[in-house]
Amino acid sequence: MPGQRSGESPPAACRARCVFLGSLAALALALPAAAGEGLPKRERLQELIPRFLEAGRDAALAARRAAVDWRDPRSVEAWLAVAPLSPRDELEIDMFLRRYELALPRPVEEWHLGWLALHPGEGRRLHGDAEVERALARVRPGDGSGAEGGEAAAPASESPGAMVVGPNRNVAGADTPEPLEYQGEIQVAADPRDPRRLVAAANTWDDMGGTCGEFGLQAVFWSANGGASWQYTCAPAAPAYGMNCPALGGIGTFGSDPAVAWDDQGNVFLEYMLLCALSGTDIRFAIVVARSGDGGATWAPQGVVRNSWATGDLEDKNFYAVDTFATSPFHGRHYTCWDRNNDEKVAWSTNGGATWVEVDLPEPAAYGSHDLGCDIAVEDDGTVHVAWDRYACGSSACTDERMFHTRSTDGGQTWSTPVQVHNYNLTGFSGAEFPPAQNERGISLFGSIAVDNSGGECRGTLYVTYTDVATAGASAVTANVYVRRSTNGGGSWLAAQRVNNDGTGTNTQFHSFLVADRATGEPVVAWHDTRSDTAGDERVDYFVANSTNCGQSFATNTKVSAPSAEFRNTAVGYTNLNTGATQNPNANPNQYGEYLGLDVHGGRAFVAWTDSRQFHPSFPAEPQVENVGFVEVRFDAIFRDGFETGDARIWSAIAP
Repeated sequence: MPGQRSGESPPAACRARCVFLGSLAALALALPAAAGEGLPKRERLQELIPRFLEAGRDAALAARRAAVDWRDPRSVEAWLAVAPLSPRDELEIDMFLRRYELALPRPVEEWHLGWLALHPGEGRRLHGDAEVERALARVRPGDGSGAEGGEAAAPASESPGAMVVGPNRNVAGADTPEPLEYQGEIQVAADPRDPRRLVAAANTWDDMGGTCGEFGLQAVFWSANGGASWQYTCAPAAPAYGMNCPALGGIGTFGSDPAVAWDDQGNVFLEYMLLCALSGTDIRFAIVVARSGDGGATWAPQGVVRNSWATGDLEDKNFYAVDTFATSPFHGRHYTCWDRNNDEKVAWSTNGGATWVEVDLPEPAAYGSHDLGCDIAVEDDGTVHVAWDRYACGSSACTDERMFHTRSTDGGQTWSTPVQVHNYNLTGFSGAEFPPAQNERGISLFGSIAVDNSGGECRGTLYVTYTDVATAGASAVTANVYVRRSTNGGGSWLAAQRVNNDGTGTNTQFHSFLVADRATGEPVVAWHDTRSDTAGDERVDYFVANSTNCGQSFATNTKVSAPSAEFRNTAVGYTNLNTGATQNPNANPNQYGEYLGLDVHGGRAFVAWTDSRQFHPSFPAEPQVENVGFVEVRFDAIFRDGFETGDARIWSAIAP
């Protein structure tokens, strides 16, 4: 034993284990297992007992295991993604070393199968092909979706790793009042404690019968059943925050740029720009935060990040994150980033977004003049990562756009020297960023950042996604979606990986969003894509791809937009917001905005987007235009929504 002097007896707590290991090492059990049958039990014990003991000495791993809520399938799944042994192997080893026996409870077998499905390679080696196939076969894509009305479940995947795409939903389309007018620039977020609770938010022109502001504030959609059905409401107006646009001589207020995030206590937060229009060109900016404690059904003002209505400062392009990690020294802290007059800012709050401390991000050395388009990712050790774009701009157009990364290890108070992530071939605000699919608004190149917090082999890997063309000078029509990754905390970034696999290079892929699954760590990307339009590249479908090898490559792209009876144009699967007279002349000039919505939990991706199918092409008089489309995508989802917990005494015995 390390640290034990010759002749000493081993510690009492170790004697049984040490005696067993000594005798086990003397066993002549070298016969190899038959192919596909796994290891014989004694060989498996011989290999796994040292692993079991080493895991017990790992303080960080033990703390993570102690924090598991064994009655919460999501909490269990997050543990299984990083656990060095399956729970059944753990229990059998513990019984062997401590000399006791009990019947394996059903939940332990469920967890064992879940571990095998998450670690199929190691599972096949230890337990054999048949047991792993049984683990994979038990996955039923329709289980736990919360679908109502007897709807048939989606067909099961025919092979492990295949995505299963649920039905396209017209979010809140059947509600009273229905969400009329434009709904665009979507965000969606799932409760980390219960991903059936979803909130999506959108820019809107709808006043919801006069309750959402003169010009529309923020449309909010919420679901308690995984997106099978939705309800519709709106965000608090300016007076709720003590702000009064008419007092400035304003002509009205409206909202923009939704950002949605949950804490780990069941609260969901909506950050948005609250804008006061003094005239058609004099717009005053503020950024506010609303909170809901009932899953998005009702909202109350939480705090004001910045109110520049009096100063006229431009406060733009905000995003939001909450530190939900119990292991973090800054657990519960809220973060937001945005730019003021094209100078990037970050702020943090220790009281749930009620009050904020603002920090100026460091500028990249000797480069650029304009910041825009940030995103935030929080690591489970409390490190906060921000990626944003910086432009070299003249009096009219910009000529050079680059993405930078910085991080904070002290809760947002200080930030590292920015590191360049990517130098774009295409530049926003250059006049060259207007492909047919986004002919009025133009495409934004900036992307999103995520970090692997699963505790698995890729833990700590950072990912960014963005839009760009392959070569300088190429048309925006040929834009692709890319991902870069960093394995050293953002100190350097590896070569770009193209995510879209359409192969031709002549289609438009844009406005990608990336989330790392909190349970498995897998990066998942969703984006707008014109590859299905063989004529003019105006028609957009929505695609998703994931990576199972730490972002080194991405799986075959899966189209998730499909015809649905929930839209009036039941046979149409695409969205077309090109404003040309022969395309969709009634399209809103905001078109798709600058991003779509994506969240990922436990093998489930929730995707939300701007959708034109309720009125285009056959119902131009329909007032419900550019609505929110939604789909759930499953990556061989492992867990049902609940287990049979059995006798409480068994739970206490197996889940210390």
